[in-house]
Amino acid sequence: GGARRAGDRSARSGASILGSRLQGWARGVAVAVLLVGLLGAGLWWGGSASVQTAPGERTVVTLPDGSTAELNGATTLTYPRGFNTLPWIGASARTVRLDGEAFFAVQSRDRPFRVETANARVEVLGTEFAVRARDEEGTPQTRVAVTAGRVRLQAAGAGRSSASVVLENAGQTSQVVGAEGRPTAPEVVDLKYVTAWREGGFALSGAALPTVLRELEHRFGTTLRLNVPVATTDTMTLHYARDATLENVLHDVCLIQDLSYRKTSRGYELVRED
Repeated sequence: GGARRAGDRSARSGASILGSRLQGWARGVAVAVLLVGLLGAGLWWGGSASVQTAPGERTVVTLPDGSTAELNGATTLTYPRGFNTLPWIGASARTVRLDGEAFFAVQSRDRPFRVETANARVEVLGTEFAVRARDEEGTPQTRVAVTAGRVRLQAAGAGRSSASVVLENAGQTSQVVGAEGRPTAPEVVDLKYVTAWREGGFALSGAALPTVLRELEHRFGTTLRLNVPVATTDTMTLHYARDATLENVLHDVCLIQDLSYRKTSRGYELVRED
């Protein structure tokens, strides 16, 4: 009887040791999985998100801090996923990158909100404003118009005390032209020319015809070709408050410029009839 009890004790002791080892191994695996999960979450949270609209498409993006960006067609917005709350890696500012056109409604926070473009930077604390950042014949151009609040437009790479202007009244606008350009002095514009696209409209003020056609391509996703010398055309101002159609705009453009338009396999071309 005693021998059997000793054997039982030995078996139970061995099972207990094995069970402890298995429990320790399981805990180790659980900790490793947790660490890998935290690392993966940290890498994901610290990475960038990108939203891109096709020509003719518009969308609204809600950013991590609750601010919103309404994107026009042919626009790309890139931003860190976690610039609002990232406990282990703090950021001095909420920074997004814009290539295209967008309207921002920014939540006021203790950190500045910045929009970086190819040749400029816009900095705000809490406001609503529109930014247009596109290439014109290979030259980067950034234009800012304020609808509410206060923003600073600064040339890319410039110190805070130089090459910058402050816009603090609704309707004020400024632009930076070229990689080495400086912000223009603030001017007041009618905001209907800045925000018409948000209601499905189309508007430009004092724009050259090639610029008008490029913006129509972004707005409607159709290829437009100008088959007359640019020097024979005039700058123009157009405003359609909402629900603009491409053919209506082309009709008016051709009427103003004494041109005709015709459909092609890819889109439309503008010509001057003999």
